[in-house]
Amino acid sequence: MNENLVDRCVAIVGLGLMGGSYAKALKRRGVKRILAFDADQRTLENGLADGCVDEIYTTGGTVLRDAALIIFCTPAAVMCRFIKANAAHFSPHVVITDIAGIKGNLAVAVKPYLGDGMDFVAGHPMAGCDGQGYGRSRADIFDGANYILIPTPDNKGENIDAIAAMAKDLGCARVACVTAAEHDRLIAYTSNLPHVLATALINCEAMDEATKYFIAGSFRDGTRVANINAPLWRDLLLSNRENVLHEITAFQQTLGHFAKLLEAKDGARLKAFLEEASRRRRDLLHE
Repeated sequence: MNENLVDRCVAIVGLGLMGGSYAKALKRRGVKRILAFDADQRTLENGLADGCVDEIYTTGGTVLRDAALIIFCTPAAVMCRFIKANAAHFSPHVVITDIAGIKGNLAVAVKPYLGDGMDFVAGHPMAGCDGQGYGRSRADIFDGANYILIPTPDNKGENIDAIAAMAKDLGCARVACVTAAEHDRLIAYTSNLPHVLATALINCEAMDEATKYFIAGSFRDGTRVANINAPLWRDLLLSNRENVLHEITAFQQTLGHFAKLLEAKDGARLKAFLEEASRRRRDLLHE
């Protein structure tokens, strides 16, 4: 872990699945002082009992001035409200980052509340698991994951580098930088669409009481993320609506092509379709 971060104070706002995972991973890497902020007192007490956070707070306040880094693991709207209410308490040179799944104009939205020396570097760790809440958090959730940064021209280079270094220290394999528009377009395919498909598959008419006796690995893998944080994902999907609708339409076209091959009993082209998918999957795993 970067020595400066080890010896300085980190604040985590939102101690759920991802906030808890940050706390556990940062503590595993040796960060000496971690402040946790969450509206749920029991969640905070669990984090304190686990030893992954050092101080707990249900609201913001002057203690935030001690934090060199603030990591927001909350919905974007909650983060904006917290920053607006507490920016006067932040360190003049604090670095702020987040995990919001859709970026949109988030950097623009928070900028008016921040002092000249404060820097918001948007981020998105491509890590997680099914379920929700602190109880599902893990220190190893970042191991081998990708970490996306969404810098703006206003960001200081050293702060972008610091968040990238933290991601690597947490265990992430790669750090990529993209614009907010690129992030939201790509995430519609790699994250939003799989959640749409998983929930649609679980909600299909064929799902009934007998189905559980016919489930093996492929169904479990394909529906894992259907165990979903519904309010969070409702807001994410609506905020990225146009990109998600585009990907759903594209998928419907591909599925329609597959159906036509079956209808035509075109074994040769069906085999080629499956082989192409197999090749792409191997390339994805072994790049």
